[in-house]
Amino acid sequence: MSPLGPAAEAGRPPLVATRVVAARAVALLCLALVAFNCAVNILPEQPIFWIVTPTRLTVLIGIVAALATGESRWRTDLDIPLATLLLCAAVANHLAGQQWATWRGLVTVIAIYYLAVAVSRVIPDPWPAIVLLAIVCVSIAAGVAVQQVVEGTPTGFCRGALDGSDDVCGAGAMIRATGTFSNPNLLAAFLVLLLPVAAAGVAVTVDVSARLLGGGLIVMGYVAVFLSGSRAGVIAAVAGLVVHAGFHRLKSGRALTVNRVYSALGIGLAVVMAVALFVLATRGKVGVRADVWVAGVRIAGEHPLGVGPGRSGAHLNEQTTGSETYQHAHNLWLNYAIEAGVVGMCAVVAITVIGIWSAFDASRANSPTAPATAAGLAGFVVMNLVDSPASNHRIAFATAIVLAVLIVGRERPRPTPPPELRTASMFDVTMPLPRSAAFTPPVAPKRRLPTFRSRNRTTPATNPPSPVRC
Repeated sequence: MSPLGPAAEAGRPPLVATRVVAARAVALLCLALVAFNCAVNILPEQPIFWIVTPTRLTVLIGIVAALATGESRWRTDLDIPLATLLLCAAVANHLAGQQWATWRGLVTVIAIYYLAVAVSRVIPDPWPAIVLLAIVCVSIAAGVAVQQVVEGTPTGFCRGALDGSDDVCGAGAMIRATGTFSNPNLLAAFLVLLLPVAAAGVAVTVDVSARLLGGGLIVMGYVAVFLSGSRAGVIAAVAGLVVHAGFHRLKSGRALTVNRVYSALGIGLAVVMAVALFVLATRGKVGVRADVWVAGVRIAGEHPLGVGPGRSGAHLNEQTTGSETYQHAHNLWLNYAIEAGVVGMCAVVAITVIGIWSAFDASRANSPTAPATAAGLAGFVVMNLVDSPASNHRIAFATAIVLAVLIVGRERPRPTPPPELRTASMFDVTMPLPRSAAFTPPVAPKRRLPTFRSRNRTTPATNPPSPVRC
């Protein structure tokens, strides 16, 4: 018997083969390397051989390790939309007659999604590791951003006016921090996506000093969002906080209806505040984005099957006038409508809707991961309304990981607290009974009725004796 008592014996996890433990560790480390690369870009993009890049090799090793555990399960609610998007992008790429490099990038993103799904399922509780990884990535990106502003390092991006009318890097202009990215909007999108996940891990930290240190890192992350000068990033960060608070209240219980009302009011208020802040910041103008959106709708109508992955910028530059050049449509769904066709856009819309429903369903089931991942993805969706940071492969990789954690988190309700461990006592040794049985008041034994014995059987006194046959 365990020295901690029978409660510890019951709560002890079953023994796992060494092969399975090693395979789990390899899969988790591969996913961690991919996520860490999203923050610091340490894996080169040049192929090692043929089309195998270091990132793809890492993902392949992680998937093989997950298969080696014998416990991997791959099916999710997003299988059909992802397959549809991949097929539509392949058709558009074939019709465009271009190289398949961009399409292979989309395949890599989907492979990372399934690697994150496998890791989340083969590891009993991957949430602490994911939270730690988010804290590390956020700290690095935010720390570099703050250092750029403090030291006045030129990044090539400035904010001279709140409405974006004077963004020339001159005297008095604010340097927009880029962190470990090439663009301040990419930095803001990365932080908005991962900050709620990191904050959720810090909030449940038991040690006060560790919680204080983690809180300081989270504050630095939100300061870095502001220093990026991204108006959409600031609005998305606020929206993510409100969504986290709303989903955190969606718990099963008697007050579920009241929580729904509070959550709906909070989200509605956040939308109104975000729209008001956007109107004040832009003075009712969206700049060149209006021209880009009009041109994008026109291109999507002229090419219902898509112009091919990565080619939206070239078509937009042909349809718009001015000195600015574009790489995407400044809207995620419109960008996919241009590149993958109308059906591809519908697949992305389906992914968005399924993600929202999974967040609500998992939050009602008391999932510990749903509020944080939903908040990060909600802020990311807000940014993609007026921008398309998911066009960057590092942001796309991080989005795939967070989305996989959200989808799998729907299967993991909040675990019941473990039993309190205690030292074994004489009571446990002599009477291995539940504690409730020890304090149950004694029950008086039932009084047995007298019986009459006959030749054939014993009859209770309540019944008359049977006559004896001669």
